[in-house]
Amino acid sequence: MRALTLCAACGIVWLGDSASMCGQKVVAQDGQQPGIPEDDPFADELNPFGSGTPVPRTTPTRPPGSPTRPTVPEKPPLQLAVPFPDRTIPGEPAERRRPSQKKPSKEFDDAPAPPDRVRAKQPPSRDDMRPFPEADEPEDDNDGVSEAVKLLAKAERLDKQDKLEEARTMLREVIRLDPELAIAYLALGVVSRRLGDFKGSVEACSSGLRIDPQNAELYLRRGIAWFHLGLYGIAIEDFEDAAGIAYDDPRPELWRGLTLVQLNRPLEAINAYASSIRRDRTYMIAYLNRGLAYLATDESRKAEFDFDHAIRHNPRDLRAWFNRGVAQARQGRYQDAIESYSAALKIDPAHEPSRRNLDEANRLSGISP
Repeated sequence: MRALTLCAACGIVWLGDSASMCGQKVVAQDGQQPGIPEDDPFADELNPFGSGTPVPRTTPTRPPGSPTRPTVPEKPPLQLAVPFPDRTIPGEPAERRRPSQKKPSKEFDDAPAPPDRVRAKQPPSRDDMRPFPEADEPEDDNDGVSEAVKLLAKAERLDKQDKLEEARTMLREVIRLDPELAIAYLALGVVSRRLGDFKGSVEACSSGLRIDPQNAELYLRRGIAWFHLGLYGIAIEDFEDAAGIAYDDPRPELWRGLTLVQLNRPLEAINAYASSIRRDRTYMIAYLNRGLAYLATDESRKAEFDFDHAIRHNPRDLRAWFNRGVAQARQGRYQDAIESYSAALKIDPAHEPSRRNLDEANRLSGISP
């Protein structure tokens, strides 16, 4: 069997003697392997058969006198936990736990809530005439309720009886007893507004906001006071702050729309009313006011749509029937307008605007009254 030979001159592997195949003479120099240049770092890569005897690797020796590194004991291999023991240990069986024989209570509603659970507060009332959403009259004078809270409950009763001056006096006493009671400032602001003291209402709500700057109700009530003072630009800022804190409350956006109407910006008012409706699709007053804004922009068909929604939520609303007739009359549908005005007069036969518009609709439709 003939051996393979690498020709150092041409770099080709030949079967047999390379010199006899390619005809070129190769001379070795100083014992160097033929065909491999001296000090060539890639010699082993160029020679497919290697460069000869491999150079043995030597371990670097530590110079004499250098400190020796202490030997580190080998760590035992990590033992992973197994779900079952490797072997069974004889012995007595473990005692089994028996289920509790305690019968569940049938009165689930009376079971106390866990101590770490916080009950969600109910949303504040939307009644504009009730400034005391958290003031409850104590049942017992010795139940640990502060004197300020007791007076606050009495002021609420006076407010319901329309004794506003007495209520305001009592609320000032509440604030004197507890200057950090934010609800007292809110109540004082509402009562002052109902008395026509709009500046006093602004001052009371501002004092409450210094105590509780995240109270949406205080922003809303102060904005209403600014609105009645005719400072519409300032009022809008308070309504926007209230809307940003109370996401589900439709009232701030409603009042923002009312303020934009006063600024003669009906298109922006329509958007504000729409935002109020998105927060509460049953908020009828927002439908009514958006319908009026559509009438102001001469979009009678959209206005009729909103008045229809208001009637659906409250069929006894005189304003919805009357304005529905106005929207229908502007579209030239006088017969439909006659029916709407007639429905309004059934609710209030003394409503003069409905009577006057009904006569005009009859005249334009050719029907004699």
